[in-house]
Order: sequence, then C-alpha cells, then structure tokens
Amino acid sequence: MTFATTGFEHDHHGMGHHATGGLPSLNRLAAPVFWFLVAVPVLMGRAGVLEIVFPVGAIAVGALLVTRDPARFAAFTWWLWFLTPEVRRLVDYQSGWSVISPIMVTPFAVGAMTGLVIAQYLPMLRYRAYFGFLPVMLGISYAYFNGISQAGVAAATFALLNWVVPVILGLYVALHWPIYPQMRDAVLRAFVLGLALVGGYGLIQYFVMPAWDARWLINVGMTNQGMPLPMQVRVFSTLNSSGPLAFLLVTGLALLPAARGILVPVAGALALGSLLLSLVRAAWLAGLFTFAWLLLTMPGRHRMRLIAVGVGLVLCSLPLLSVPRVNQAIVSRFDTLNSMENDRSYQERQEFYGRFLIQALTEVRGAGLGTVDTATKLTNEDGQLGAMAYFDSGILRVPYELGWPGTLGYVAGLIVLTAGMLRRGGAPPDPFARCAETAALTILACMVFEHTLVKVTGVGFWFFLGMAMAAKNYGLASLQSAAPATVPSHHFQEDKQWTEA
Repeated sequence: MTFATTGFEHDHHGMGHHATGGLPSLNRLAAPVFWFLVAVPVLMGRAGVLEIVFPVGAIAVGALLVTRDPARFAAFTWWLWFLTPEVRRLVDYQSGWSVISPIMVTPFAVGAMTGLVIAQYLPMLRYRAYFGFLPVMLGISYAYFNGISQAGVAAATFALLNWVVPVILGLYVALHWPIYPQMRDAVLRAFVLGLALVGGYGLIQYFVMPAWDARWLINVGMTNQGMPLPMQVRVFSTLNSSGPLAFLLVTGLALLPAARGILVPVAGALALGSLLLSLVRAAWLAGLFTFAWLLLTMPGRHRMRLIAVGVGLVLCSLPLLSVPRVNQAIVSRFDTLNSMENDRSYQERQEFYGRFLIQALTEVRGAGLGTVDTATKLTNEDGQLGAMAYFDSGILRVPYELGWPGTLGYVAGLIVLTAGMLRRGGAPPDPFARCAETAALTILACMVFEHTLVKVTGVGFWFFLGMAMAAKNYGLASLQSAAPATVPSHHFQEDKQWTEA
C-alpha cells in the first residue's frame, strides 16, 4: 500500500480485481461476524467469555482491515467506541463486577494499530498539511516519559493510549485522502446507524433502566449520574457517563446534514432525545454552536436543508417534552443557565479554576501522563481512582499534565493543524467537510469544560480534523486532475502553497 494517489488507485482497483478470490467478502463480513460472536454469549448468559473473545476478536478484525480496507476499519473503530462500555457492563452483570476490565482497552488497542501503518510514512510529516502532528506527538511523548518516573509504566502507558490514539487516528484518515469518498461514506453510515442505536437505547435506559446499567451505576458510585432508577437517571446510553455520550451525540448531529437516507431523521430525533436527557448543559451549548457554525459555513444551497433539519429535530422532540417529568428535568436544567451564581456545578468549577490556575500554569516539568483521570486506578493497590481523577478543565489539564515543554509542542501543533483545517485553500465546497470541521471545532471549544481531546471525545476531534484535511486534499487533487496541464504523479499531488514546508 502506498499513500501516493496512484498507489491508492492501484490498491482500490486491486481489491475489486480480487473480488472472486473472496478478500473483499472477508473484509465486508469481518465486523458483522465479530459482533455476532459478541452477541451470542450475551444471549446465552455466558458473557464472561467476552473478556478474552472481545479484545482478541476486535484486534483480529482491526489487523485485517487496517491496511486492506481503511474505510471499513474507520467505521469499525467507531462502533467499538460506541458499544464497548455497554459490552463491559453486560460482562460484569453476568460474570461479576471487575474494577479494571480488559474489555475497555479494546478500542485503544485497535486504534493503536494505525501507528504501525503511519510509521512507514513519517516522511510525509514534512508537508505543511501534516507537520502539526509532529510537535503534538513530541509533546505527548515528553509527558509520557515524565509520567513513567512519577506514576509508573502501567499508568503512564494507559494514559498515553488516551492521548495519542486519537491523534494517530486523525493522521491515519488524513493520509488516506485519495480514498476520501469511501472513508466519508463508511463513517456516515456508521454514525447514522450508531446515532439511532445509541440514541434509542438512551431513551430505553431513561424510561426502563436495564438491570445491568443500574448494577454498574451502583458499583462505580457515580452519584452525579442521578439514581439508578427509571426517569431518575442522567442518560449515558452505551457509553460510560453522560458527558462523553452528550459530546458524541453532538458530533453525530453535526454530521447528519451531509447524510442521506430514510434513517437520518429517525437517528437525529433519537439522538436529540438522549442528548436532552443527558442533562449536560455544556453539550447543549455546543449543539447551538454547531448549528450556528454550520449555518455560516455550509454551501448556500445546503443552508435551507440545514434549517429544515433543525426545525424537524425540534418538532420531533416535542412528544418527549410533553412527558411531565421529562419536561421538568430538562426545563429545570435549562433554568440553571440563567442563574449560574446559584448553580453548584458552576460554583465548583469556578472554585477549581481559582484554586488550581496558578499551580497548573507554574508546573514547569508537568505532572506527567498517568497522574490524572482513570489512569490513577493503576497507581493504587485497591484499583480505586486517585485524588486527581476528576479534572474539570481541559485548558488547565494540558499544562498541568504535559508541563511547559509538552504544552508548547502540543498547543503549537494544535494551532497549526486547526488553522490549516480552516483555510479554504481553493478546495471546492464539500458539505461533509464543513460538517467534519464543525464537529472538530465544537469539541475543541468545549475544552473550557473538560479535556475533550482525549478518549472518545478526543477521537471525535482528531478524526474529523483528519477527515476535513482529507476532504481538502481530495478536492484539490480532483481540480488538478481536471486541469489541462497535469501535475507529475509522485507522492501527494497537492496544492504546493498549502502543503510544502
């Protein structure tokens, strides 16, 4: 496989040529067979075997697809992010509670496979379009080695997966720009069906509260999720908590204007319902930002469709809001936006900023990876979260965890990549590219509330930043191929003003 335009075309036609050999059929069947093998033990009440079957099977599917079928690989990784926490809860319910579950590492392990692919093409980072990834990864690497000395290898390595897997996934899809249409279509299909499933299950969770979700909520003791009872819980659906769920739903809703099909309005309505019932105000504000940015940046003829989609989603939410207890919970949560001075969550965040601002900004060396968030479980003998497990601000967490050297590289690379994504560069208008750009910017803006550039929300940012870059490259290459004077075929036929250092 090669990342040259001609190489991708060769691979693409090669896959079609070998259709009779069964390889494309294997690519298509790998993920469905995997999920079938996951469902069977659960239905038989033997979910305990998934502690081995799930990670091993997912890694096998990822290894098959990561080089042979990048579009399906991208879609498969998203399904892992959608469903892995729910699989873990079913396993715990049927085979006993486990503080640390190997199942939860699966999406990171599969995503990390992209590192082996892009390692072969590190010279491509010399191009301006991709150069920003280099200081980002150098900044994370510094914090990793610093974290080993302060939190140990296990905790630092787990935290490294949280930080770096989203970044390399973004670089992976950016480098695969010659197959951008296939990647776009596969991701859209995954998100439309995923929003329908995740959003629909969220509504079931709110009104029914399945026993495995209730048991898990009791075991982890997350009191901020409400009570493990019907209509008394903040919806978290198939994810670990309401926060990641809400930002994932906002990301998916940002993509829907570029999707087509009868399932799109259904997926949007179910996703919006679960988003409201998550009671995550930051995500509600993010949703408003998403709609406004799309309205400003979408190609003119798509704006009316966007408005129609927005109106349709609001109308679809009216039956849900007509339920008295639902209406009361959502309206009371909305009311806190008008009286933030009396809101406990806002006061705690304000107090945290005031107390921790100086310490975070003066942490020259940095605390290192593994000293914050869920990685602290691996530093305690009892497997419980450490004192720094809860960190309400992404903006402060970056300098605290990465230190000055790591922050300098991470933030500099982030600025370069975001600026490059926002530059139009002569590429033709692309509705999906605008949606991907909006999703990435929305997640980045939410750094003021929590660290949204790691774990599943981080995948949302880096992946769709990479998709927006791929769309631009593909559009420029299409314009060049249509021009009378063709550019010589070599690695990355791109707009030189935009890509060359």
